[in-house]
Amino acid sequence: MITKFPNSRGFAILYAILMVSIVLTISLTLLDISYKQLVLSSINRESKLAYYAAVNALNCATYWESVAANNTTGVPYQAFGYFTYSPVLFNSANKPIKCAGVTPTVSLSNQIFTFSLSFPQAGGGSSFAEVQVIQGNGVGVNGFAAGKTLIKVDGYNTSDLNHPRRVQRSLDSN
Repeated sequence: MITKFPNSRGFAILYAILMVSIVLTISLTLLDISYKQLVLSSINRESKLAYYAAVNALNCATYWESVAANNTTGVPYQAFGYFTYSPVLFNSANKPIKCAGVTPTVSLSNQIFTFSLSFPQAGGGSSFAEVQVIQGNGVGVNGFAAGKTLIKVDGYNTSDLNHPRRVQRSLDSN
């Protein structure tokens, strides 16, 4: 025979709801932590791609600047223009540089030489870098002494301007 206790109505359901709530809270907390770790690792990967693009572009510009500085032909050749700092004498077609298997187009504006590089990624897409080479002219136009060069590079994890997780890393040679 089953004995009924007068004050125990609904105790099992209340206990079951309490246990389900505790288990659900713990599960959702663990899911949230896992999601945040996944996002952080993704951002870290994207940041590395942007940094590596910047480093590669900085190395390229530094290499070509040093090749021109160590020129022993007697011709006042510079990879990024002549030391006369005259835009009239600059002709990028006569001074090609090659980085990552690509010959970028070097342009000159306001005493600053610029070019862009794209680095293919495994699985598609490409990281991207924008390079500025600022040569000192000694007359205060760009703030550097004559013969000094500053190379600024902005590396990006993607060349897509509208990518929601586009990351930028900047480096300079100073």
